[in-house]
Parts: sequence; C-alpha cells; structure tokens
Amino acid sequence: MAANAEAASPRVSVLMTTYNGARFLGEAIDGVLGQTWSDFELIIVDDCSTDDTPALLAACRDPRIRVIRPDRNLGVAGARNFGLAACRGVYVAAHDHDDLSLPERLTTQVRYLDAHPEIVMAGAEVLLSMQDGRQFPTDHVAGATPALVRWMLYVDNPFTYSSVMVRADALRRLGGFMRPEAEPADDFDLYHRLLGIGALARLDETLTIYRWHASNTTHAQSERMFASASAILGRAYAPWLGPDSEAAARLVVHHLSDRQPVRDVATLERLGGFLERLVAGFCARHASGDAAARAQIEAHAGRVWWRAVRSAIRSGTPVALAQYLARRSLRRGYTPALRDVAISVAVGSLRAIGGLTGTSNS
Repeated sequence: MAANAEAASPRVSVLMTTYNGARFLGEAIDGVLGQTWSDFELIIVDDCSTDDTPALLAACRDPRIRVIRPDRNLGVAGARNFGLAACRGVYVAAHDHDDLSLPERLTTQVRYLDAHPEIVMAGAEVLLSMQDGRQFPTDHVAGATPALVRWMLYVDNPFTYSSVMVRADALRRLGGFMRPEAEPADDFDLYHRLLGIGALARLDETLTIYRWHASNTTHAQSERMFASASAILGRAYAPWLGPDSEAAARLVVHHLSDRQPVRDVATLERLGGFLERLVAGFCARHASGDAAARAQIEAHAGRVWWRAVRSAIRSGTPVALAQYLARRSLRRGYTPALRDVAISVAVGSLRAIGGLTGTSNS
C-alpha cells in the first residue's frame, strides 16, 4: 500500500529552478512545504550552482522534494524545460527560487482550475516585497475576466511567473514549454503561446510574494527583457498594425509596461494612435458581439492611456493633456478624477518652468 502511494502521481508539481540561489532558497522551499494543499511534489532544478545551494538542497529530507541537476548550466529557459520533463502532476505550479508562496496558493489554484476546465493557466495577485522590508500591492485592476486578461497581455504583463499554475496537458499540446530564444521574457512568450490553446485567468487573491532585489532578471537584464518583450508583442500586433507593429511594440513596452514617462508630445501622439488601433483590432476579433467584454477592455485601455498621459504631464509636459483629450475613443471607457487632472497639470507646469526637479510617475 505504501509503495503504491509513493508511486502515485501527485496532483500538483511545483517546479522551482535555481542558480546560486542559496540566499533565498530556504524560505522559498519552506513556503511550498507549508501549503495547505498536501498532494504535491516539489521539483527543484539546481542549474549547476557554485554557491551553497547544493549543500542546502542536500540537507532537504522532505520526501516531496526531488532535486535534479543537469550536467551543465542550461540557463533559465533550459533549466525550466529540464525540470518540466520530471514533473508528474496534472498541474504545474511555477516558482522562482527568490519568491514565496503563501499557504493557500496551491489549494486556491487547484480548486479554481478544477472548476473551470476551459482555463489552461491561472495566475494570482502578488505582493511586492522590497529589500528594506516594505510591501506593496500591484496596480492591477480587480475582477479581470479571461477576455480582459487576454487584452492585458497586449499592453503589459499581468502575470508574475511565480504565481501561475498551468495544466500539464496544455503544455504538451503546446509542443514545448519555454523557448530559450525568448529569454529573458520566456514566461511572457509562454503566456502568449498559451492563448492559442485556451483561456488564461488571474485570480484576485494574493497568493505569492514577489521579492524585489537588484539581481531580479527583470532588472538585471532590462535591455534584453525589453528587446524580447518587444519582439513578442511585435508579432502579436502584426494582424492589426502591419508594418507599424515593431515600432508600436517598442513604445508599448517602454511606456505602458515599463511605465517610463513619455518626454515629448509627438511620441505621445504616436502611442495614442497605436493604442486606438490595437483596441479596435482586438475588440473586433475577441469581443465582437460581447458588449460587456468590450466595455471592460475599453475601460482598461482608458486607464492605461490616462496613466501614460499623466506621467508625461507630471514629468514636465503639461501640454500632453491636449493629446489625452484628442483621443475620444480612449476616453470613452474611463474618466480620471478631476482632482488628479488638476494636480497633474499643476505639477507638470511647475516642472516645465523649473519650479520642481526630477520626474514623477506617482
């Protein structure tokens, strides 16, 4: 009986890859082992670490942990692919070695995917944990439907990798897990490829803590991340924007996803034009005849547009407000508070005349 129980495949495979992650790894493992959901295995890929990681993993005695090592360093995508081959679960829960899963994570996501067979991947909200101990929620909109999540993937990345759980059969149907050529945006690439298999969801519950530090891939490889994400979106935009796809993708990643302020009105005008065309093309294909979905998408696009304009205004370009007002289709679904508009213009005007220094995205 015991042998059969050990041979049985677990419901969930938690896939964690690490390279020189000893600083964070112990807490990450403890977070997984402390889950309220017990039917899981934890696959840890040690990608040829040179720090104390091997010793730390050798000391792990929990039978649910399986440590595997390739014979050479494979890199992020390669290590994830190597680990996936060892996963036996119906669901695969992604996990970076420096993040933390809260106790209800697996239980919540398994129950959701069990109840929604049309969803191939479920992410969740995260809490951002800074090096000084401060913690912040994200600025994600609550109540996102799968249709809205699909739209969000065209203007931002609404998922944190360590918060997602994917159906293993969807990954098999996809014909592959991570593509090394998409690094370091291989997870973003995965989400877009999964859209061809089924719907994606993001739960409002906060189930993961994302630990920010200077060596995060997002920050340590920002230029490669920008180039990879831009290439992914450029391909996605092609049906609607044609030869403008690559230019549009670079603007969207820089100003909408990375939240960098637009410094001149001409660039803001181009960004607004691209965003209008994206909304129109996306809704025609994915929300045709669904008034509620279209309204939610237009509201999100309006928020995104105002956020970009607001940042431009507050960075010293108050005339950017005219560009905001000129895009009626982007204003249709969302109206910013008048107080926010007034304060933004006041701050921007002071910066424009030298009364304030620095920039602000707040």
